[in-house]
Amino acid sequence: MKISQVAIALLLAGFAMGPAAAAPFRIIVTSTEVPLVPNSVLHLALSEGYFERAGVEVELVPAAQTPMAITAVLTGGGEMANISVEALLGLYARGDKSLVAVGSTDKAIPYIIAAREGVTFDSLSEGTFGVGRENSLDYTLSRLVLQSRGTRIEQMTYVPLGDPAVRAQALQQGRVDATTMSIGVFLAMPERTGLDILVDAAEFYRSAPVLTKVNVVSTKVLEERAGDVDAVLEALTLAARDFAADPQLWVAAMTRARPDVEPATLAELSELYAGSWTVNGGLQMSDVKYTQTWFEESGSLGADVKIPAGFWTRFEPMDRVLETIGVSDVGDAVTR
Repeated sequence: MKISQVAIALLLAGFAMGPAAAAPFRIIVTSTEVPLVPNSVLHLALSEGYFERAGVEVELVPAAQTPMAITAVLTGGGEMANISVEALLGLYARGDKSLVAVGSTDKAIPYIIAAREGVTFDSLSEGTFGVGRENSLDYTLSRLVLQSRGTRIEQMTYVPLGDPAVRAQALQQGRVDATTMSIGVFLAMPERTGLDILVDAAEFYRSAPVLTKVNVVSTKVLEERAGDVDAVLEALTLAARDFAADPQLWVAAMTRARPDVEPATLAELSELYAGSWTVNGGLQMSDVKYTQTWFEESGSLGADVKIPAGFWTRFEPMDRVLETIGVSDVGDAVTR
């Protein structure tokens, strides 16, 4: 499922003209096709009618990367954006408190580190590692994971390559020794001969159990379109619950959205994601506190930067949704 050129034009128009006069509720996403991760729920909630049933008209607007998504939502080019937690906290570290997280559709990207056969944690110290860009989410978390395995991360050569599909291609062509991507991107590669999984998704998360992606809105949107925010969160949560209850529903929806991906790959992924759906909104206080502490201690936000959880999160919209649809006990436990 591709996002239309019309949507791109609307994004650029949003930059120039500011907020639209009326609906639809625009969600800025950083993927031009439905991703092979639980964050696919953002796209599938639209294509499978969940937003419509919740009573809100939604349009997905693509942005190349998180910085552009942030610019879009800050300048009125959209009402919500799916961005990295690090980028959101970076705004607060610089004194901009205009965006707040209201939910998460993919608490932790199911990252793996894939490598050429024969590459080890030790040999990678002298090798090349493909990244999205310096200080991108995959760069930051991969360094943490590899360092915990003994790799001398300061000695590695980092090669900025852009999105995961490009990094996967570079790895397959032997232009880098290893790179990070989602398990979905890896399984969808047409040729994996000569490649190994150096760190699987479970290992990666154990080494870096950090909340990575959140859905943010401006405080202005939170005040002026609270009903639409609630409806969007309700639709996303109900879609996640359906996919958690019946993985084949996700496979069927993804088959329609991504006919380029083999059904067997989608079926394998659906089993891997069985416990990953954000059935209660994804944004939980326990995750928020751990993530906040990790970023503060890592120093990536600047020396001695402290950002209380109450500054960058708003639980009230999701709490209203849970009052209406109830709390699920199949994952994503509510901790607040």
